[in-house]
Amino acid sequence: MQPVRDRRERVIAYAVSSCAADSRFGSAGADDDALHTVEMVPRLSRLAGRTVIVPITPAIVRDGVLTRFASTDAVWLLATDALEDARTRRAVDRLLSTGFHFALEGYPEGEPLPPSFLGSTIVLDAVRTSPAALTSRVAMLLEAGLHPLIRGVDDRATRQVVIAAGASMHSGRLLMRGRTSAIDRELEDTIVRAINMLTAFADGRAPDAAFDHFVRDDPHLAAALLRALNSAALGNRGPRSVAHAMTMLGRDAVMEQLVLVTTRLIGDVSHDPELAFVALRRARACERVGAALEGALHPRARVIAGVLSTLEFALGMPPSMLLDRLTLPPMLRDVLVDREQTMGRLLDVIDALEYGWWDDVQTRCIALGIAPLVVGDAWLIAWRSARDELGLSRSDTA
Repeated sequence: MQPVRDRRERVIAYAVSSCAADSRFGSAGADDDALHTVEMVPRLSRLAGRTVIVPITPAIVRDGVLTRFASTDAVWLLATDALEDARTRRAVDRLLSTGFHFALEGYPEGEPLPPSFLGSTIVLDAVRTSPAALTSRVAMLLEAGLHPLIRGVDDRATRQVVIAAGASMHSGRLLMRGRTSAIDRELEDTIVRAINMLTAFADGRAPDAAFDHFVRDDPHLAAALLRALNSAALGNRGPRSVAHAMTMLGRDAVMEQLVLVTTRLIGDVSHDPELAFVALRRARACERVGAALEGALHPRARVIAGVLSTLEFALGMPPSMLLDRLTLPPMLRDVLVDREQTMGRLLDVIDALEYGWWDDVQTRCIALGIAPLVVGDAWLIAWRSARDELGLSRSDTA
């Protein structure tokens, strides 16, 4: 589920894509693959907590499958040229009249769209469209009362073109955000210190007095930790101070909260709450999947690896600059730069999964010796865990 952002860079929906669980057995067919995804939509919608945009085939529309999902917060994505089929067009019109929402994939080159599509979303692919064509098409769609969603916005130059053109929405790879406010150097320094402290105990050693001094010497971090500890406390009485929490709960419990606090600070410094969620989700996915890999690292190291993978986007620094500010062992340095060791290669898999690069998911999983389904299931569990920890999820039974 890839975030869909509006012009102000706020996440307003998630675009769903999927692949066969095992490419060795081939695809069951486009209709069967799409149906399998559709059956998961209620669960995915609850996990997302926002609208999900789901690709479907004309057969699914004509067969009436979607009527079972009338209460789901979903937009059903259909190829624009599918409307050339009269039966499909009539089925879409019927569903639109009963409150279903559709988006179309591909610029409408043929006959005019039905009036019922006024205000609908049209998905264009930035990878397959030149910047000039993208700009002109966005302008024509806006003039026609449609909402362009540009996918494949994988670099900052393309993002600038898309936003300047006036596109309503875009999606793509994680990118460093444009600076809309002053850079908070103090907050950046706090994040760096927090990661260096977590890294100091990444091998599993018990935190010692150095951890106490670290928290005491950074009032900003101490306050954030205390808020997190009180939020997590059972009953009405939480700790009065971080020192009190260490006495009550132990240093290990406070250090675990430091992971959550660090991801929240990543969201704060980047002015992007979604990035806090991504950081914690990746941390939990690495923690879970990494346990099954040969020569598994300590859980703390696996968690730190996931957080590190988002740091360049949060701080707006290339990995080489981050290495100058962080004290990392070789296995975690590799996560930032080369990704030749186990955790780096696992993060390559997670990148491919999050961006929908399905061929890469398969080949990278094979090289790592793990099934794609294992990674996919762990990623969804990590999604739910991260939303719960950050207090973002709806009550659900997914």
